[in-house]
Amino acid sequence: MEETLFSRLDRYMQYKGLNDNKITVQTKIAVGTLGKQRRSGKGLSYDSIVKILNTYPDLNPSWLLLGKGEMLTEYAENQANECAKLQEKIIMLENMLQKQHSKIDLLISQLDYIRTQTAINQNIERIIAKHHEIELGKL
Repeated sequence: MEETLFSRLDRYMQYKGLNDNKITVQTKIAVGTLGKQRRSGKGLSYDSIVKILNTYPDLNPSWLLLGKGEMLTEYAENQANECAKLQEKIIMLENMLQKQHSKIDLLISQLDYIRTQTAINQNIERIIAKHHEIELGKL
Protein backbone atom coordinates (compact mmCIF):
# COMPACT_ATOMS: atom_id res chain seq x y z
CA MET A 1 0.00 0.00 0.00
CA GLU A 2 1.39 3.36 -1.03
CA GLU A 3 1.84 5.85 1.74
CA THR A 4 -0.18 9.03 1.33
CA LEU A 5 0.16 12.49 2.75
CA PHE A 6 -2.60 11.64 5.21
CA SER A 7 -1.00 8.36 6.29
CA ARG A 8 2.25 10.25 6.98
CA LEU A 9 0.33 12.99 8.78
CA ASP A 10 -1.40 10.30 10.84
CA ARG A 11 1.99 8.81 11.80
CA TYR A 12 3.20 12.24 12.89
CA MET A 13 -0.03 12.82 14.82
CA GLN A 14 0.37 9.49 16.60
CA TYR A 15 4.01 10.31 17.42
CA LYS A 16 3.03 13.71 18.86
CA GLY A 17 -0.16 12.50 20.57
CA LEU A 18 -2.36 14.66 18.34
CA ASN A 19 -5.77 14.13 16.79
CA ASP A 20 -7.69 16.01 14.09
CA ASN A 21 -9.33 18.27 16.67
CA LYS A 22 -6.06 19.27 18.33
CA ILE A 23 -4.48 20.02 14.96
CA THR A 24 -7.42 22.16 13.81
CA VAL A 25 -7.33 24.14 17.06
CA GLN A 26 -3.54 24.60 17.12
CA THR A 27 -3.21 25.40 13.41
CA LYS A 28 -6.43 27.46 13.25
CA ILE A 29 -7.77 25.33 10.40
CA ALA A 30 -11.57 25.35 10.22
CA VAL A 31 -13.17 22.59 12.28
CA GLY A 32 -13.96 19.56 10.16
CA THR A 33 -11.61 20.55 7.35
CA LEU A 34 -9.15 17.74 7.95
CA GLY A 35 -11.94 15.15 8.03
CA LYS A 36 -13.51 16.48 4.84
CA GLN A 37 -10.18 16.61 3.01
CA ARG A 38 -9.28 13.14 4.30
CA ARG A 39 -12.61 11.66 3.12
CA SER A 40 -12.42 13.35 -0.29
CA GLY A 41 -9.18 11.52 -1.04
CA LYS A 42 -7.79 14.64 -2.66
CA GLY A 43 -5.29 15.41 0.07
CA LEU A 44 -4.80 18.62 1.99
CA SER A 45 -5.17 22.10 0.61
CA TYR A 46 -2.10 24.28 0.26
CA ASP A 47 -3.33 26.58 3.04
CA SER A 48 -3.87 23.66 5.42
CA ILE A 49 -0.40 22.27 4.69
CA VAL A 50 1.22 25.67 5.27
CA LYS A 51 -0.63 26.10 8.57
CA ILE A 52 0.41 22.62 9.71
CA LEU A 53 4.07 23.13 8.78
CA ASN A 54 4.15 26.56 10.44
CA THR A 55 2.61 25.18 13.62
CA TYR A 56 4.85 22.10 13.81
CA PRO A 57 8.37 23.18 12.80
CA ASP A 58 9.76 19.75 13.69
CA LEU A 59 7.68 18.13 10.92
CA ASN A 60 9.84 17.64 7.85
CA PRO A 61 8.00 19.12 4.81
CA SER A 62 9.77 16.76 2.37
CA TRP A 63 8.70 13.78 4.40
CA LEU A 64 5.10 14.97 4.78
CA LEU A 65 4.62 15.90 1.13
CA LEU A 66 6.86 13.45 -0.70
CA GLY A 67 7.69 10.72 1.79
CA LYS A 68 11.40 11.57 1.48
CA GLY A 69 13.80 11.86 4.38
CA GLU A 70 13.01 11.55 8.03
CA MET A 71 9.74 12.48 9.71
CA LEU A 72 11.43 15.03 11.94
CA THR A 73 13.63 17.89 10.80
CA GLU A 74 17.06 18.83 12.07
CA TYR A 75 15.14 21.39 14.14
CA ALA A 76 13.72 18.53 16.19
CA GLU A 77 17.16 16.98 16.64
CA ASN A 78 18.58 20.36 17.64
CA GLN A 79 15.71 20.83 20.08
CA ALA A 80 16.39 17.40 21.59
CA ASN A 81 20.10 18.25 21.93
CA GLU A 82 19.27 21.61 23.48
CA CYS A 83 16.83 19.92 25.84
CA ALA A 84 19.49 17.42 26.93
CA LYS A 85 21.98 20.26 27.53
CA LEU A 86 19.39 22.18 29.55
CA GLN A 87 18.60 19.09 31.62
CA GLU A 88 22.31 18.66 32.39
CA LYS A 89 22.52 22.31 33.38
CA ILE A 90 19.44 21.96 35.60
CA ILE A 91 21.02 18.97 37.38
CA MET A 92 24.26 20.93 37.85
CA LEU A 93 22.35 23.93 39.23
CA GLU A 94 20.29 21.71 41.54
CA ASN A 95 23.54 20.25 42.91
CA MET A 96 24.97 23.73 43.42
CA LEU A 97 21.76 24.80 45.12
CA GLN A 98 21.91 21.80 47.44
CA LYS A 99 25.50 22.70 48.39
CA GLN A 100 24.44 26.30 49.01
CA HIS A 101 21.60 25.10 51.26
CA SER A 102 24.09 22.99 53.22
CA LYS A 103 26.38 26.01 53.64
CA ILE A 104 23.44 28.15 54.74
CA ASP A 105 22.40 25.53 57.30
CA LEU A 106 25.97 25.45 58.65
CA LEU A 107 26.11 29.25 58.86
CA ILE A 108 22.76 29.36 60.66
CA SER A 109 23.97 26.85 63.24
CA GLN A 110 27.20 28.86 63.68
CA LEU A 111 25.16 32.05 64.09
CA ASP A 112 22.97 30.36 66.72
CA TYR A 113 26.14 29.28 68.57
CA ILE A 114 27.54 32.83 68.44
CA ARG A 115 24.23 34.25 69.72
CA THR A 116 24.23 31.75 72.58
CA GLN A 117 27.85 32.58 73.46
CA THR A 118 27.10 36.31 73.27
CA ALA A 119 24.12 35.92 75.61
CA ILE A 120 26.28 33.92 78.05
CA ASN A 121 29.05 36.53 77.92
CA GLN A 122 26.56 39.36 78.50
CA ASN A 123 25.13 37.51 81.46
CA ILE A 124 28.63 36.97 82.88
CA GLU A 125 29.41 40.67 82.37
CA ARG A 126 26.22 41.62 84.27
CA ILE A 127 27.13 39.28 87.08
CA ILE A 128 30.67 40.71 87.24
CA ALA A 129 29.35 44.29 87.11
CA LYS A 130 26.85 43.55 89.87
CA HIS A 131 29.59 41.89 91.91
CA HIS A 132 31.87 44.95 91.48
CA GLU A 133 29.05 47.27 92.59
CA ILE A 134 28.65 45.18 95.71
CA GLU A 135 32.45 45.24 96.29
CA LEU A 136 32.56 49.00 95.77
CA GLY A 137 29.65 49.43 98.16
CA LYS A 138 31.54 47.66 100.93
CA LEU A 139 34.39 50.09 100.81
